[in-house]
Amino acid sequence: MLTTEPPKPTRLNTGIRILDERLGGGFERPCALLLFSRTPAEKRLFAEQFVMTGLRAGEPCLYVDFFRAPQLILRELGKFGTVEESRLRLVDATSAQLLIESDQRHVIRDLTDLDGITRTIRTAIEETRPARVVIDSMEFLADRFDRDALFRAWREIGEAARAVGAAVAFLFINWTYGDADVARVVEMSDYVVEFQTRVRTGVVRNYLRIAAQRPGGLSTAWIPYTFKDVSGLTVYFPRILVIGPPNAGKTTVVRALCGNSVSVDTMGTTVAFDYGNLDLSGLEAEVIGTPGQERFEFMFGIFAREVSGILLVLDATRPEELERAKSLLQLVGAESSVVVLANKSDLPGRLDEAAIRAGLGLAADVPVIPSVATTGQGTKEAVLALAQRVMGV
Repeated sequence: MLTTEPPKPTRLNTGIRILDERLGGGFERPCALLLFSRTPAEKRLFAEQFVMTGLRAGEPCLYVDFFRAPQLILRELGKFGTVEESRLRLVDATSAQLLIESDQRHVIRDLTDLDGITRTIRTAIEETRPARVVIDSMEFLADRFDRDALFRAWREIGEAARAVGAAVAFLFINWTYGDADVARVVEMSDYVVEFQTRVRTGVVRNYLRIAAQRPGGLSTAWIPYTFKDVSGLTVYFPRILVIGPPNAGKTTVVRALCGNSVSVDTMGTTVAFDYGNLDLSGLEAEVIGTPGQERFEFMFGIFAREVSGILLVLDATRPEELERAKSLLQLVGAESSVVVLANKSDLPGRLDEAAIRAGLGLAADVPVIPSVATTGQGTKEAVLALAQRVMGV
């Protein structure tokens, strides 16, 4: 009886759900990914998650590492959960550096021989026929070999991966290459995933952005992300502000979004703020609801630091509050990403979208989403719309 292989997926996801949705399911297969940074950044975590996501999906994967011994690679991958070793193949390039024997099938024994290095990697790809390949990392080779020779090897490895239908991720930090050489590297790539680490107010923040190199391809803004053991990488918004006139339903929106929110209030009216943590579709965020009264406007200056986006909540049955809502938008600044929740949209006499847009003077691309905060209707949709605007897809 003849058996056929199941069809290969046409896209390979990253394991970050909200990002994969924006990528249309992941990176198109086959492809060459450039995981790039100009200064030290957390590229390796992304590569490790990419491999572990494939292993969980039952895909064969190949990891080439010039810096870590196989045992250390397995231990580091274990931060993401149980490693399915039967589907993972490693190319050992460290045992030769340490002058010890390797128990791996594919071993790079002479690190002065670029042709031999390339041949070993190509053989591993051809024999393993992986869905995902990681080369960690190309700067190790860039420090040791002529650029033209390295670029030839780079192309050969990419072609070998493409021939078996794989996505190959090349990690590369640019220490010495000029713009022309970086352009050559980018030209060999289907996607560039660029990484950056920033220190703001004493806190280290990690960011990535993705650009497809084909004409008209997807590109994103800088996307903040974080890492946790087992759960892996998630998009992370340090702060989402929930603003709006008094009694619009801001506290209820925060509670609908966050299972662990807390409020400070007097007689049912918020006089300090609401706070909660959001975890939705691979997005984590700190959500802060602000008071709507004018006497508390000083708090906006405190909370406005590192704001990722704004949810403006208004009572859609009270047109007289549109002017106050408009002044709040002006207070937080036009540069902030905004989504409007037209709350209490289940009640009679509610304003339609056109009236809300006119009353607030909204740009055409600002989403206005009907919501019923008491049931949670529209609240998650608003956050996902806000995420899309912040991510710049």
